[in-house]
Amino acid sequence: MRPEIAVAFIAQEYKKASSAFPKFNSAHEGWAVLKEEVDELWEAVRLNQKTPDRAERLEEEAIQVGAMAVRFLVDCCSSQDCAALRTEKQ
Repeated sequence: MRPEIAVAFIAQEYKKASSAFPKFNSAHEGWAVLKEEVDELWEAVRLNQKTPDRAERLEEEAIQVGAMAVRFLVDCCSSQDCAALRTEKQ
Protein backbone atom coordinates (compact mmCIF):
# COMPACT_ATOMS: atom_id res chain seq x y z
CA MET A 1 0.00 0.00 0.00
CA ARG A 2 1.30 3.44 -0.86
CA PRO A 3 1.75 5.86 2.07
CA GLU A 4 -0.78 8.38 0.75
CA ILE A 5 -3.42 5.64 0.53
CA ALA A 6 -2.63 4.47 4.07
CA VAL A 7 -2.93 8.03 5.40
CA ALA A 8 -6.25 8.49 3.59
CA PHE A 9 -7.64 5.29 5.13
CA ILE A 10 -6.42 6.36 8.58
CA ALA A 11 -8.01 9.81 8.18
CA GLN A 12 -11.29 8.22 7.11
CA GLU A 13 -11.27 5.87 10.13
CA TYR A 14 -10.36 8.76 12.44
CA LYS A 15 -13.34 10.79 11.20
CA LYS A 16 -15.66 7.80 11.59
CA ALA A 17 -14.51 7.11 15.16
CA SER A 18 -14.61 10.78 16.12
CA SER A 19 -18.21 11.12 15.01
CA ALA A 20 -19.27 7.90 16.74
CA PHE A 21 -17.48 8.33 20.09
CA PRO A 22 -16.71 11.31 22.35
CA LYS A 23 -13.21 12.66 22.90
CA PHE A 24 -10.88 10.73 25.17
CA ASN A 25 -11.34 11.96 28.74
CA SER A 26 -7.68 11.49 29.60
CA ALA A 27 -4.39 10.18 28.31
CA HIS A 28 -5.05 7.00 30.31
CA GLU A 29 -8.28 6.39 28.40
CA GLY A 30 -6.61 7.16 25.08
CA TRP A 31 -3.77 4.78 25.89
CA ALA A 32 -6.24 2.02 26.79
CA VAL A 33 -8.12 2.40 23.52
CA LEU A 34 -4.89 2.49 21.52
CA LYS A 35 -3.58 -0.57 23.38
CA GLU A 36 -6.79 -2.44 22.62
CA GLU A 37 -6.32 -1.73 18.91
CA VAL A 38 -2.66 -2.78 19.05
CA ASP A 39 -3.69 -6.01 20.78
CA GLU A 40 -6.21 -6.68 17.99
CA LEU A 41 -3.48 -6.08 15.40
CA TRP A 42 -1.24 -8.51 17.28
CA GLU A 43 -4.00 -11.13 17.16
CA ALA A 44 -4.22 -10.68 13.39
CA VAL A 45 -0.42 -10.91 13.04
CA ARG A 46 -0.42 -14.21 14.92
CA LEU A 47 -2.98 -15.80 12.59
CA ASN A 48 -1.78 -18.61 10.41
CA GLN A 49 -0.52 -17.13 7.15
CA LYS A 50 -2.96 -19.39 5.28
CA THR A 51 -5.99 -17.87 7.03
CA PRO A 52 -8.17 -16.60 4.17
CA ASP A 53 -8.91 -13.10 5.48
CA ARG A 54 -5.59 -12.49 7.28
CA ALA A 55 -4.39 -9.74 4.92
CA GLU A 56 -7.67 -7.86 5.24
CA ARG A 57 -7.60 -8.15 9.03
CA LEU A 58 -4.01 -6.92 9.17
CA GLU A 59 -4.93 -3.90 7.04
CA GLU A 60 -8.10 -3.15 9.01
CA GLU A 61 -6.39 -3.36 12.39
CA ALA A 62 -3.35 -1.34 11.29
CA ILE A 63 -5.66 1.41 10.03
CA GLN A 64 -7.49 1.40 13.36
CA VAL A 65 -4.18 1.65 15.25
CA GLY A 66 -3.19 4.63 13.09
CA ALA A 67 -6.56 6.31 13.58
CA MET A 68 -6.44 5.90 17.35
CA ALA A 69 -2.85 7.20 17.42
CA VAL A 70 -4.08 10.33 15.60
CA ARG A 71 -7.03 10.56 17.97
CA PHE A 72 -4.66 10.32 20.94
CA LEU A 73 -2.58 13.19 19.55
CA VAL A 74 -5.65 15.32 18.89
CA ASP A 75 -7.51 14.60 22.13
CA CYS A 76 -4.65 14.21 24.59
CA CYS A 77 -1.70 16.19 23.27
CA SER A 78 -3.19 19.54 22.42
CA SER A 79 -2.76 20.89 25.94
CA GLN A 80 0.26 21.91 27.96
CA ASP A 81 0.76 18.25 28.92
CA CYS A 82 2.54 17.66 25.63
CA ALA A 83 4.05 21.14 25.17
CA ALA A 84 7.32 19.93 26.64
CA LEU A 85 7.56 17.22 24.01
CA ARG A 86 7.00 19.74 21.21
CA THR A 87 9.69 22.12 22.49
CA GLU A 88 12.23 19.33 23.12
CA LYS A 89 12.04 18.19 19.50
CA GLN A 90 12.68 21.66 18.08
